[in-house]
Amino acid sequence: MSNPTIPTVVTDRLILRGWRDEDIEPYAAMNADAETMRYLDGVCGLDGTIRLVQRARALWARRGHGMWAVEDRATGEFLGRAGTFYGEGWPGVEVAVSIRRDRWGQGLGTEAIRAALDFGFTRLDVDELITVTHPENAGMNAIARKLGMTFREIADVGPWRANNVYAISRDEWAAGTS
Repeated sequence: MSNPTIPTVVTDRLILRGWRDEDIEPYAAMNADAETMRYLDGVCGLDGTIRLVQRARALWARRGHGMWAVEDRATGEFLGRAGTFYGEGWPGVEVAVSIRRDRWGQGLGTEAIRAALDFGFTRLDVDELITVTHPENAGMNAIARKLGMTFREIADVGPWRANNVYAISRDEWAAGTS
C-alpha cells in the first residue's frame, strides 16, 4: 500500500506520521483488544485493520487531513492512531485518538490530541474542532476537558448517536495556547 503525502508532526514524546505497512500487525493486535476497542466500533482482526489503514490513507489523499499512525519518539514503537476525521453527516471536524492499552495513563493521548488540535487550527479552514466521546469513556472525556474543550451536546445523528460532543473554537484554542 502506498502513502499519500501525509505531513509528520513531532511532539515531545510522539511522532504522528503516515501509515507504513509494518504498522498493520501491531495495529491489528491493538484492534483485537476488547478493552481498547470498548468505546470504539468493537474489535476487528487483520482484514478489518487493513481496511482501516487503507481508509486512513484515502482520507488524507481526498481531504488533506486524517488519522496518523502514532509512534513512540524514543523507541520507534507503534502506539496507535490520532488525528482529524470528518465523515458525511458528522457534526464537525473531529480530533480523535486511540493508544495501545499498555500505554494508557501516561498522557500520550492528551499529547496526540493537542498536536491534532494545533494541526487542525493551523492547516484546516475550520473555526471549531470537536471530539465525540462515549459518555462512559472517562479517559477521553477528561482529555477533552483538559485541553479546554467544552461539552456542546449529545450527538443525535450518525454512528455516534447518544455520545458526548465536546468543542473548542479557534479563538478559544489560541487564547489557551498563547
